[in-house]
Amino acid sequence: MTAIGTLGNAARAAAAACAALALVGAVPTEASAATGRFEYAGTDGVNSVIVNPPDGPCITLAKPAVSAGNDTDTDANLYEGQACGGTPEPLPAGTGKSWGVFRPGSVRFG
Repeated sequence: MTAIGTLGNAARAAAAACAALALVGAVPTEASAATGRFEYAGTDGVNSVIVNPPDGPCITLAKPAVSAGNDTDTDANLYEGQACGGTPEPLPAGTGKSWGVFRPGSVRFG
């Protein structure tokens, strides 16, 4: 193979690598989110709503909740503490629930 043929192959390989990197860069990096509304009534009687909550991170509620409605397309897990620790209380998508003693202080979707 001649030096020109080797340079041509190297140029084609470099072009292919650049094209692959361009495709990776075109993939959206936006986080997934539940679509819809998560509403809850706090222990102070104030209703709050979270619209299109993100999937994954722990969300601390403004006040512990006495009831909640998950009108999103994603299942939620509620936790008694503010850091999503302990045993989760599931709240499937499209459902609502009221609690007696349990008072969730945080929620995680997804």
